[in-house]
Formats: sequence, structure tokens, C-alpha cells
Amino acid sequence: MFILFPDPWPKLRHHKRRLVSPATLDRLAVVMQLGAELRLATDDPGYLAWMLEHVTAHPAFIWLARTPADWRQRPTDWPPTRYEEKARAAGRTPAFLRFARRAHD
Repeated sequence: MFILFPDPWPKLRHHKRRLVSPATLDRLAVVMQLGAELRLATDDPGYLAWMLEHVTAHPAFIWLARTPADWRQRPTDWPPTRYEEKARAAGRTPAFLRFARRAHD
């Protein structure tokens, strides 16, 4: 499952609209098989922190990063997007997060 550069909804009152949320993660956990990957990308530092906080706290997912390079460079098997191009052109550094679906309860 790829969620690449979703709208960060930066205003605090709009955070409820963020795609990466406990409700979305709960739904993904139901449909994803053991070992399936959830791949997230963002160029927004606030949304990056949000993603890490919410996905690492969810019991169905485990973060696969072992070194900083694991999330600072786009893996070769990820599709480039125009949003990534725009972020880089604006001087923003994207982050690429990989999580695996843990064993079903």
C-alpha cells in the first residue's frame, strides 16, 4: 500500500482530515496480509512526525528502517511523483517510510 505525499493539512484544526490516522490504519490492518508493506512519503516535517507517531503506535505495524538512509532516500522500487519533484525543486527533503504488517491478532 502506497500513500505518497498526502495533503499534510498543516493547520491544527484540520489534523482530523489527515489521511494517515488511527481510523485509516485500523482499516488497512484489516485488509493487509502478514508482511505486506505500508509505504508512506512526505516532504512536510510536521506530517512526518505525525506519521511516525501514529504508525509506530499502531499495534499492527512495525517500522522497517534500520539506518537513516532507509528513510532519507527513495527506494528504487518506489515510483517517483510530481509532488516529490516539486518538493525537491522547492528545497524540501522528502522522507520515505516503510512499515510491515505484523501477524494478525
